[in-house]
Amino acid sequence: MSFKNIPGTKPGAFCLVVIGAILVFSAAPAVAGDKIVTEETLLDRIRIEDMLIRYYVDISSGSGHDLAANFTEDAVFDVNGMIAKGREAIAKMYGGLDEENAHVGSRLHMLLNNPVISVDGDTATVWAIWSGVLNEDITKPPVMVDQGREYSELVKRDGRWYFKKRYITSDSNLPPVWKDTYRPRKFR
Repeated sequence: MSFKNIPGTKPGAFCLVVIGAILVFSAAPAVAGDKIVTEETLLDRIRIEDMLIRYYVDISSGSGHDLAANFTEDAVFDVNGMIAKGREAIAKMYGGLDEENAHVGSRLHMLLNNPVISVDGDTATVWAIWSGVLNEDITKPPVMVDQGREYSELVKRDGRWYFKKRYITSDSNLPPVWKDTYRPRKFR
């Protein structure tokens, strides 16, 4: 489109209008759902996603990282209806789960998919899908062994994000340790 045939306009006026519109709209804050996304909330969202990814890398590594350090002292952790309250109880739950759910002689990778992260000041919520992918042998294809959903409520303290409430629910291949406590749940 060109303004050159419109009386009173100068060549290049259309480009200036387009550039002006881009600048005006790019300076406006974005809206995610009903929350306004600012530079600060976007940075917090990145920090939360990084924390979640490190959490799942630590689970996959089996190297004994202190996963409970990602929780507040009074946090609630609910895995398929098995509930731990407080950081010490959460650490004990992790210790018991490692032995119950180990895939001996293989490598398990935990993948985090489709995170929906909503930041509101020093609190946030996260909903996501997780998948466990097992690599039994270098000559075999990977196998998805389980999948589920999670919902977490987080708080920011001294610039770092922590889980305040964390709910994990399996959608497939429920390990025996949760047979008696499991109940279907919806978070979204």
